[in-house]
Amino acid sequence: MSPPVDVARRAPARPRVRSVQDDAPFQGILVPGLNGSDEHHWQSRWREHMPWLRPIELDDWRHPDLNLWLAALERALAPLAEPALLIGHSFGSLACAAYAAARPEKVAGLLLVAPACPAPLEIEDLAGPLPVPARVIASTTDPWMELEDSRRLARHWGAAFRNGGDLGHINAASGVGEWRQGLQDLRWLLTQRNA
Repeated sequence: MSPPVDVARRAPARPRVRSVQDDAPFQGILVPGLNGSDEHHWQSRWREHMPWLRPIELDDWRHPDLNLWLAALERALAPLAEPALLIGHSFGSLACAAYAAARPEKVAGLLLVAPACPAPLEIEDLAGPLPVPARVIASTTDPWMELEDSRRLARHWGAAFRNGGDLGHINAASGVGEWRQGLQDLRWLLTQRNA
């Protein structure tokens, strides 16, 4: 006869609560430009539908200090176990590219939207070519960078380029809402990452 089993002392195992990150199809970091992205910006709208996209955090969004953006990216990427897609807008695009050039092992790909290169920075000052898949999307009416300069920047980075048409700075003021065409660019980038 076997000894009795003391079941009263053993608590039932609790099921592990899965986080949104556990079920994410990819890891993604949103990198706004100067003044951040308000609730009407496509980056904020994407986050509503894709909660695994995480924004960087800065104390001061008003000054184009590349080192502040790079430090924020390092903090955002540090806890991730796998490389992430970086989705940058405006000055955030430059920060994404600079980070990928320095830490390619942490970056799966780059979506660089409406890049802006404030003085005294020049395109030639920026690192290139980039060691990860990248796509630059620019507008024909962007007040911060001429279309041909955006195209030249994409060539400098070795990135794919798409003319987004008449969309201003491709921000909340452009009226793009959640910017569905940008989601197509994101899908393209995901196929490049897995290729």
